[in-house]
Amino acid sequence: MTATETENWRTKYFDSLGRLESEQEQFRAMEAALKRLIGRLCTAALGQSPQLDEQIRKLQAVVRRDTNIDELAQLTSPLTDAIGALDHPMVAPPSAVLPAAVATGGGTRTSLDEQRLRAILSALLTELRRDTELLEQSDALDAKLATPLTTERLPEVLETLTDLVIKRIGRVEQAKQEVEVLLGAMVGKLDEIGQFVAEQNQNQTQSQASSETLNKQLAGEMKAMGESVDAAGDLQQIRQQVRSRLDSIDRHLQEFRQRETTFAAAIRNRNDQMRSRIVELEAEAKRLHSQLQDEQRLSTIDALTKIPNRLAYEKRIDEELNRWRRFGQPICLAVWDVDHFKTINDSYGHRAGDRVLRAVAECFAGKVRSTDFVARYGGEEFVMILPGTQLDDAARFSERLRASIAEIGFHFRGAPVSITVSSGVTALRADDTAEAVFDRADKAMYRAKESGRNRCVTA
Repeated sequence: MTATETENWRTKYFDSLGRLESEQEQFRAMEAALKRLIGRLCTAALGQSPQLDEQIRKLQAVVRRDTNIDELAQLTSPLTDAIGALDHPMVAPPSAVLPAAVATGGGTRTSLDEQRLRAILSALLTELRRDTELLEQSDALDAKLATPLTTERLPEVLETLTDLVIKRIGRVEQAKQEVEVLLGAMVGKLDEIGQFVAEQNQNQTQSQASSETLNKQLAGEMKAMGESVDAAGDLQQIRQQVRSRLDSIDRHLQEFRQRETTFAAAIRNRNDQMRSRIVELEAEAKRLHSQLQDEQRLSTIDALTKIPNRLAYEKRIDEELNRWRRFGQPICLAVWDVDHFKTINDSYGHRAGDRVLRAVAECFAGKVRSTDFVARYGGEEFVMILPGTQLDDAARFSERLRASIAEIGFHFRGAPVSITVSSGVTALRADDTAEAVFDRADKAMYRAKESGRNRCVTA
């Protein structure tokens, strides 16, 4: 293997290492997001009973530090028991009585801010949906959120959610371990390459030493031959001396050729071994590259609507801002929100709400240009980047798009469901940041809501 080939493999290795480190950063970010959401959910659930509060505080303490799947699993049983105890309370002390409880047809609704609790649960489910293995279970739990979260139903929801979070953390840890094992294997193969290069250098040194030995032996034989000729008394003696020295020279040459043959055979054997290792390493690198590409693609695609998600939007808006600062081409941003989406969920269920979001996303994706960008920002909110578009043109395009959404003939279980959207549109301005331009478009969208919905407002 030449020095250039060795350097190429080192470059490929470090590129793979960089992608592995990026993937580990994504795992760490996901773990941090899950911990924050668990912490908020725990805070929202406090105050139900002293027994449950104790288990919740233990869970909070665990998620604040580095933990493992076994430690989380140990908390599941006592947490489940504490939640189940809410259904069969003993004599409740005054401090355990839920203040300002509201009686409902389906039981007693908790005094918690139900809308805030639903938002926390939905955000956590959005993170869990990134794992395709948990998608079906997450959707099933999401469907349960369509009905009121009474004290009778809340323990079941929290228990299911806890199991999903534990599974997700376990899968993240498993993926991290797989990456670490693969990285260790690649490091081992790189060490083999380094050892091979060192052995090649050693072989070259040995070959050079063998050549020098031969040169010394030949020089010695030639010198001895001259001295013998000078000392010989007759021609017969000279012939014997010369023949003897020539035989000695031939023996040295044979020994040299044998050493070189042995070196060549060893080098060929090591070359064959190294070619085999390189083929294995290249296959592993290709598999890892493909896996990382798939993971990266999935991490930027919304699991429900199959269009880019908020993470993809944040990357794209940074890129567009950099291009805008360099070239000054106009860029507009539109923020969209599905009107009365909560009413759709409450009236028809979360399944209908999911179908509405998919229908809206499909319409958006089918109407924008190839240079445009649309993503699901979160919940029922979408965001659109329109490069090379003036504000007036963006407003007209948004109106056409709004009308197209209103014309969607959507039915759920035979009943027609009206779908409309509201939009806020703005153009990038001097000294704009990604946060500033989004906030401006978002406020314009809320003005559209306040003005009666199903309309577009520019800012």
